[in-house]
Amino acid sequence: MASTINSVFTLASSSGTDPLSIRIAPTLAIGDPTGAGSLTTSSTTSESILSAAQSLDTYVFIRNTGASSAGNVLVTDGGTPANIALLKPQDFMFMPLKGGTGLRINYDTATTTLDWFYWTRG
Repeated sequence: MASTINSVFTLASSSGTDPLSIRIAPTLAIGDPTGAGSLTTSSTTSESILSAAQSLDTYVFIRNTGASSAGNVLVTDGGTPANIALLKPQDFMFMPLKGGTGLRINYDTATTTLDWFYWTRG
């Protein structure tokens, strides 16, 4: 069943040499399948959150919910694996992901917790 996600993303700063003010509020069409989970990392964590066998394009949200003393996580593709992102505590990412890419979460520095969601692009 097709549905939508309403989003608002704002970047604003009046300091520094390059002040900025960016606000976007797209409505994203989504469909099935979808997925979500929460994960606590350990030194052996290498967890697939989206299989490379998933041939449909998706939207992906991942947030490292750990406290400031918690660890970092590496987000890699589901194949090579090539690093896509380093999420420190309280960092997040939201991105459209090409089908067949896959995503893995890998332990980096210390135990932490993260939440993840994905939605198939409509």
